[in-house]
Amino acid sequence: MLLWFLLHPVPELLEALPAHRTTHAALIAEILGWLAGHQPKPSTTGPRPLTEPLSRSELRVLRYLPTNLTTPDIAGQLSVSPNTVKVHVRHLYAKLGAHRRAEAVARARDLGLLAPAAR
Repeated sequence: MLLWFLLHPVPELLEALPAHRTTHAALIAEILGWLAGHQPKPSTTGPRPLTEPLSRSELRVLRYLPTNLTTPDIAGQLSVSPNTVKVHVRHLYAKLGAHRRAEAVARARDLGLLAPAAR
């Protein structure tokens, strides 16, 4: 069994996992971004900065937004209630100027808070 893992490159192994239902989907997405060489790039004409910084808890929830995990799934991963996740998501939307999950993810990527989408 160990030999199988040695014969397959890490990105291939991670991409083989079902992205929407894996236990650590946010971490896997971030690792794939790093392995692909994607790093946030500072920009002189970049997006307008946040008016209020994100809390540590909001950042933890933000890492799960690019995944297909539901609010209860995210709550389970973080060991908090679904209502807590909903509150953090509402605060994230307000701070990022977003109305939908995809907008929040795009804005967070523009700001370098999330790794670019793996291709």
